[in-house]
Amino acid sequence: MSKAIRTTHKQARSIWMVILLAGLHFSSFVFPGLAHEGTIVDRIAGTWALCQAATREELLRQQGQIEQALTTPHLRGFCLRVPWKAIDEDFTLLELGCDFARKHNVEFSVRLMAGRHTPERVFRDGSPYYTHPEGDRVPLPFYPDGHPNTVFEQHYAKLLERLAAWCRQNKVPLLHAAWYGCEWAELDHGQMVRRAEGYSYAAWFDAHRRLLDIAINTSSDDLAVELPLSGHGPLTKAAVGFADHVLKRLGPHNPRFFVQANGWSPQGDWGAPNKETETAFDQVWKKPICRGQQAIQPESFDWPKMFQILRENQSTYCEVYVRSFTLSGREALAREIERFARLSAH
Repeated sequence: MSKAIRTTHKQARSIWMVILLAGLHFSSFVFPGLAHEGTIVDRIAGTWALCQAATREELLRQQGQIEQALTTPHLRGFCLRVPWKAIDEDFTLLELGCDFARKHNVEFSVRLMAGRHTPERVFRDGSPYYTHPEGDRVPLPFYPDGHPNTVFEQHYAKLLERLAAWCRQNKVPLLHAAWYGCEWAELDHGQMVRRAEGYSYAAWFDAHRRLLDIAINTSSDDLAVELPLSGHGPLTKAAVGFADHVLKRLGPHNPRFFVQANGWSPQGDWGAPNKETETAFDQVWKKPICRGQQAIQPESFDWPKMFQILRENQSTYCEVYVRSFTLSGREALAREIERFARLSAH
């Protein structure tokens, strides 16, 4: 074979390789919701529709809103928030949520709530607690002597292990873990906790760092785990400290673990009571850490402004309540979801 022919064949192979790579990139750009074969970030990046349910019946009552949300073009996935009590015996509620997602060819993720949703067996085994105004027991992070709540830790670790196995079996890319919490999955550093016997900031922080380590140890290259850094404060010092701990454990920009701000609105990210606190929380975003954001309420917002905040924060994903997809402004929301998906595809 002549040198000229060999050169032509090499050039042809190079041209076809360029075309192939361009085609793959174009397909992920045009169909971001179908990019299941890429990295874990490819399967997480974009907008998720979020709802909460404690029973199959409650989830089915929201089916109309869920279906409307999941038909939105360029949506990344469906996130189901559930109380620990609701999935303590089996995961049938999660299976129904996953079925909704699969029906619309989008990803699925699980969001756990502990706090007042913690099963009674955890307290029977000796977990310290305080009593919620409505009568529920809420786990405390420490015992009266200040030592960490190892009973809760043991139950929590077993639950995350079970959830992680289910997620991997069902090809779920993102598991949202929970702190001790109270109402939601977020951090609880309110007065009820700070007034409890055994409290010190060091004891509270260390107990949460131990949960953070359990969550980090649950993550892997095929399953990212998230914990929120917002909640009932004061929390700004702790939020930065937890972000630093993630960096120490995993290094910069490691997609095995995400932190999240659950106060996303046109006013900011954290739902803080004033601008000074919001700015203090924003120190987290200066860390080279993977991040997501959750809408503060199931309402209609100034969506262009909201998504501009996402882009400025370099957030990988966001969560929007399914109800927002049915309200006025849903057309603007759909446009921003598409724009965010196209940017995420790059």
